[in-house]
Amino acid sequence: MRQIERIVVALDLSVYSQGILEYALTVARRTSSELVLVNVINRRNLEAAKQAFNAEHPGGFSMDKFVGDDVRRRKRQLMEMMAECGAETDPCRIDIRTGVPFEEILNAVEAEVVDLLVMGRTGRTNLPGFLFGSTAEKLFRHSPVPVLSVRVKPLS
Repeated sequence: MRQIERIVVALDLSVYSQGILEYALTVARRTSSELVLVNVINRRNLEAAKQAFNAEHPGGFSMDKFVGDDVRRRKRQLMEMMAECGAETDPCRIDIRTGVPFEEILNAVEAEVVDLLVMGRTGRTNLPGFLFGSTAEKLFRHSPVPVLSVRVKPLS
């Protein structure tokens, strides 16, 4: 087995994300690995937001401003999650991407030259069958590195 040096952790900011991050952090500490936290702003959600906003305020939607605000909010949430894990000094980077979630996670895996992908088995919808039929299944099928699926209970 090859040495694990860098781990991508796919986090969707659902109620499961904190537990997934804690598990990935344990693996990273035991292997002296760097974590790259990846979160994807779904392109489909951006289009929906644009349509909804333009219905109320025609022509007033700024995609750049919307995405910029969302990226800042997501980074803040991920930094708070890291702080809750006591991981302020652990080697960790945050990568917020925009696009199709499974494609962007795979792009991050390749761009970051990682050795392991850690993700949850349930996503924001809490429908394991739905998720395994989409993002998770595609990641399992196409990931060039091993995938660790973490099953955690949501934190209340």
